Amino acid sequence: MYKLFLCVVLAICSGCAKDHLQPPANLIFVSVERERSLLYVIRYQSDVDVLDLFGRGERQGMISGTLRCALADDHDFSVGKAIRFSAIGLIRSEKNQANETKFSYLTPAFITETSDNRSSERDLSVAEMNQLLSNKQQIPCKVVVNAYGYKPYYSNTMHIPVADLLREINKPRS
Repeated sequence: MYKLFLCVVLAICSGCAKDHLQPPANLIFVSVERERSLLYVIRYQSDVDVLDLFGRGERQGMISGTLRCALADDHDFSVGKAIRFSAIGLIRSEKNQANETKFSYLTPAFITETSDNRSSERDLSVAEMNQLLSNKQQIPCKVVVNAYGYKPYYSNTMHIPVADLLREINKPRS
């Protein structure tokens, strides 16, 4: 009953959501490195300040700002859709504003498998990640920002070279 009520409220409110009026950000991959055994830090740049889409200040009015990467063939980045095999994490700003035309970000991401109904999530093993990525050259990623009263914001697709990711996945554990 609760889920039905929530769906009805969301359906009613979705018609009230405003467009954000920002163009989709163009993201440029910079690097990836394994920080801890299961955490991968993805660095990238954007031509749009995705943490201040509305000019109110960083993260003001935001519900969430995430980088989502699809590791398998499921490339539906819609907010309500779970990507089964993904790398996902919150966006953090890197205060490197020497380049005035680009905004620098990093995302500490976990590589996980999510169940179809989104009820469970588990980290993938090194062997599973290697198998999943073995026949790929790159993986697609998007920034997704949710804000109060606005439709979800999606960046253009950024591609992470699989060779860079596999180098970090297979780096000896310390």
